[in-house]
Amino acid sequence: MTKTDFLKTTEYDAWDHFVEVSPQGDVFCYSWWLEAVTKNDFQILVVKENQRIVAGIILPFYSAKRVNEPYLTRTIGVLYKKIEVESPRKRLSKERKWLNALLDRVNKDRFVQMCLHHNFTDWLPFRWRGYQQTTRYTYIVDYRLATLEEIWKNISKKRKYSIQKAIKNNLRVAEGGDMVSVYKFSCLSFARQGKKFPYSLKDLQALDDAVRARGKRMIFKVVDASQQIHAMNYVVYQRKSAYHLLIGGDPQVRSMGGLTLLLWGTIKYFSDKVSIFNFGGSDIQPIEEHIRGFGGMQKQYFHIYNEKLFKHEQGLKFHGKKILYHSKEIFKDLHTRSLKEYFILATKLLKYLLKKISLVVHRAD
Repeated sequence: MTKTDFLKTTEYDAWDHFVEVSPQGDVFCYSWWLEAVTKNDFQILVVKENQRIVAGIILPFYSAKRVNEPYLTRTIGVLYKKIEVESPRKRLSKERKWLNALLDRVNKDRFVQMCLHHNFTDWLPFRWRGYQQTTRYTYIVDYRLATLEEIWKNISKKRKYSIQKAIKNNLRVAEGGDMVSVYKFSCLSFARQGKKFPYSLKDLQALDDAVRARGKRMIFKVVDASQQIHAMNYVVYQRKSAYHLLIGGDPQVRSMGGLTLLLWGTIKYFSDKVSIFNFGGSDIQPIEEHIRGFGGMQKQYFHIYNEKLFKHEQGLKFHGKKILYHSKEIFKDLHTRSLKEYFILATKLLKYLLKKISLVVHRAD
């Protein structure tokens, strides 16, 4: 018998066990993570068969009528039961049946956006109900497919040079630290780019309390011979995967290669502890290039959103900020580009602006 319903808090242990075995389950999907990042304002809608969870969708901020991604929560969305013995056709049919059952119960007018796990590959049921999606990318190192020696061989020459330079500068990776220090170095990195770090220390400490209490995080730092800290990295993990979440460094010693050594040390640490190391992705070209240099496999994932946002003042503000952000990112490094590249970027920006403006006008009619 198939049944769809919202979980009660007494069922959260069963959900957390489901997260452990689901191919889409990640540390961001646990009930305790959601409690911390939403201040307990979330719902989990599940499909049960014979009283067992076979699928679910996480709905943060459900009572606030705006299902949206919480801070530092990279993937949530839809989770399925692991299916091993059936054909791809039968598996897809089952997953679509479960997803349609879930979407039947989701109020689309409450839905803003969410990013789904890279193991979620079929968004068509969302599309057929009028949702939109943007394909985004992350990079992963799969320890099941390569040894550390093979991973090292696949790293770019530029990254290897930085790592070797850091070692020559007597830098080393050490474990330990707290969220206050991570926050400090994250702020330094954002300030170097002329940006304000988007998270408050209070919110980060609340999340860290929950993660640390369950032994699901590691903090790494790069130090020199005098024990000065050059950079810090905050990683969350569970049985299947580790996720590179927050990293920051001191701009004054950035040229010594500490940040690159820090990431390599993190990759080495988790090589015998999890199956996958996830770098996360970025739409910002210099950051994407840095992450890609570590030789991880590119994986696409879906950003699902509701275009009806344009009908609301909140939606107009949201997309207005996006337009401003992408405009700045496109033009801030023009001095390094040729006239041809300038023309291509200007054309892309114009198309992007025209598309957004036309959608705003259309939705406002």
